[in-house]
Amino acid sequence: MKRSWIISLLATLLILGGGIAGVFYVMDTVQKDVTVSAVLNQPPAEDEKEGEVPKETQEIIFESQKLVVQLELEDGSVGSGFLYNDQGDIITNAHVVANTESVNVITSDGKKLPGNVIGVSRDIDVAVVRVPGLKGKEPLPIREENSAELLDEVLALGSPLGLQNTVTRGEISGLERTLDIEPFHYKNLYQISAPISPGNSGGPLLDRETGEVIGINSAKMDDESIGFSIPVADVLPMVRRWSESPMRSLPEFPELTGEVYSPVTGTDAEQASYMVQYFYDSINQGDFVTAYSLLSASWQEDISFEDFRSGYNNTLSVKVDNLVADPQGDMVEVTAFLTAEETVDGEVQMKKYKVVYPVKKENQSVKIWSGSGEELSAEQEETAS
Repeated sequence: MKRSWIISLLATLLILGGGIAGVFYVMDTVQKDVTVSAVLNQPPAEDEKEGEVPKETQEIIFESQKLVVQLELEDGSVGSGFLYNDQGDIITNAHVVANTESVNVITSDGKKLPGNVIGVSRDIDVAVVRVPGLKGKEPLPIREENSAELLDEVLALGSPLGLQNTVTRGEISGLERTLDIEPFHYKNLYQISAPISPGNSGGPLLDRETGEVIGINSAKMDDESIGFSIPVADVLPMVRRWSESPMRSLPEFPELTGEVYSPVTGTDAEQASYMVQYFYDSINQGDFVTAYSLLSASWQEDISFEDFRSGYNNTLSVKVDNLVADPQGDMVEVTAFLTAEETVDGEVQMKKYKVVYPVKKENQSVKIWSGSGEELSAEQEETAS
């Protein structure tokens, strides 16, 4: 009797123990499941924010333009290109650098650097130019696969100093298009509604949400509203081979001999207006280094970078309301009407200004030579508008 009671007691304890363990197991398992589900409703972690939250369009344009360059040949023809690796290699169109081995590369801040063509295709309108002066610079992010879809929003960029259609917005309006423009065969193209001009040739096509390069702007129809871009993922293996092992001899393009693609740099007035606008775009982005680089050497001698930067300590933002360009001999006088958001004695105030900038070339680069301005009264504001 005693023995049977002990066995019964042990069995009961085992059952209770198993039940308690089961309860804790279920609670633990359910807790984990609930936690996993709840994460979907929680704010993303910092790392996730950086990788998944789309950039603002303005930021994408501003940051990307710094890595888009203008290519200039001895015959006067120009095109665009973009930095795709940290070796200083620029992707562009083959027709931009056809029949040449070296080019001048002009960066967004007006620096002119030598570049050498290290790869060019006679079949696909793609080439690579190596620019030693850009080695070590972080390149544009590139999408490694063709995942673009119809109606995806895109940005077509050309050289920041090629003024017409510098940045155009649009969407992918067609896929897998095919064109033959001698001597090149274009296939699997993106058809885009973002206009492309000759100055955009070789520039990047960006995903508007992520800022990734998805294509190389290459051709357009007579209708300026239809452009075509080569998917960059299709040519990455080829351009990487050139970067690893540059071509010993470059193919010739006799069918393109004598053809000069017209520079798309705009008039002197357009160029001067662009530089002033670019100056304030840089200020608004907090990129005072780029803004300072747009000033002439003589102006930089009169004001140090530290003093230039401190002059904007109380400025929250600046909006360019209007630009008026007045060509005067070898320079253009640009009058800018501005709305500035400033902090004054701890309070935010909106002020209107009129600033006059003489703009002209310095060592083949357009520079802002000086500036003088005044705050506008209410009456002057009405006149300016």
